[in-house]
Amino acid sequence: MATYLADTMAVVSHFADRRLSQQAAQLFRETDDGQHVIFFSAITLMEILYLSEGRQIKIGPAELLDRIESSSNYAVLPMDANVVLTAASIDDVRELHDRMIAATAKYHQLPLITNDPVLAKSKHIATIW
Repeated sequence: MATYLADTMAVVSHFADRRLSQQAAQLFRETDDGQHVIFFSAITLMEILYLSEGRQIKIGPAELLDRIESSSNYAVLPMDANVVLTAASIDDVRELHDRMIAATAKYHQLPLITNDPVLAKSKHIATIW
């Protein structure tokens, strides 16, 4: 069973039935079928709260948590001191939310599902899209 971390837009795209790349869509389908585990960072919940309050997306953090709690194949990883300290080593991602997501991927040694070009170019993490 493979494990991954998904960034905010990948999570939103999957749970709000938005467009994903073929590879990302397949990973989410396989996860829904119990073949993988996809984690997301607690900072993703904050970013979803921010985007939903600004009416940029329709799914909010409570709805997202309700949807993933029924599955053992999705889970939230906490932001703790280790992730914050890891973020200090990520010098090629400036935006705070993205940097914390990258730090979560790096600290937990997980490939990141993302279509963000800045994250995809980071030398500190492996990405999939």
